[in-house]
Amino acid sequence: MASSTIEIYSDIHCPWTYLTIYRLRKVWPAYTGRLQVAWRALSLEYINKRGTPKPVLDVEIDLIRQIEPELPIQHWPRPDWQWPVTFWPAFEALACAQAQGHEAAFAMSWVLRYAFFAEGRCPSLRHELLDIARAVASQVDLDLARFEQEWDQGRYKANVIAESRRGWHELKVAGSPTFVLPDGRQVAELGAGAADIDEERGIVRSYTPYLGDPLDAIRGVLEDALRGAGGTP
Repeated sequence: MASSTIEIYSDIHCPWTYLTIYRLRKVWPAYTGRLQVAWRALSLEYINKRGTPKPVLDVEIDLIRQIEPELPIQHWPRPDWQWPVTFWPAFEALACAQAQGHEAAFAMSWVLRYAFFAEGRCPSLRHELLDIARAVASQVDLDLARFEQEWDQGRYKANVIAESRRGWHELKVAGSPTFVLPDGRQVAELGAGAADIDEERGIVRSYTPYLGDPLDAIRGVLEDALRGAGGTP
């Protein structure tokens, strides 16, 4: 059994989170069995009171392509009218997977984001989410009948809204993604550098790269999580 749990507050369609999870997955095998991730909803739609405009994501995607050229990410390949207007259904899907265990949640967190950023799929639609769940079930133990039933019932809708409210208003996290360690410390912008984006004009005003090894930055936070919970680094 894992000795420590680290919480990750993040939005599903945040490209910075997608980049961070891509890197997290590279180092994760060394922490399997010693550390778990609790995925917490941090809806940008909730705090901004609107969906994220496509031009803003386009700018961020162009920048992230330069930061991590091997990351599978592309601009939305479908007509603009098919752009997802909400990601609450995807948050609920992740919560349904998390109810079935850490492995199911870890896989779902990646596959949901990969479906959107790499494949141009819309995780706001029920049939897409069920297809994504089937992809997860092909990798790890996920009861598809239970997943579908709990998603259809909206069992975790209140939970994901409450998590977003807690992240933004109680914890006052800096943004998506934010790692919350067992001792309560928060770490944001993990190895990604700092970007200043003009959302109105759709341009990057400035970008300050992270000067170290981003994988070492992630390892450092995971080691801190183990130490903070009395685990074995």
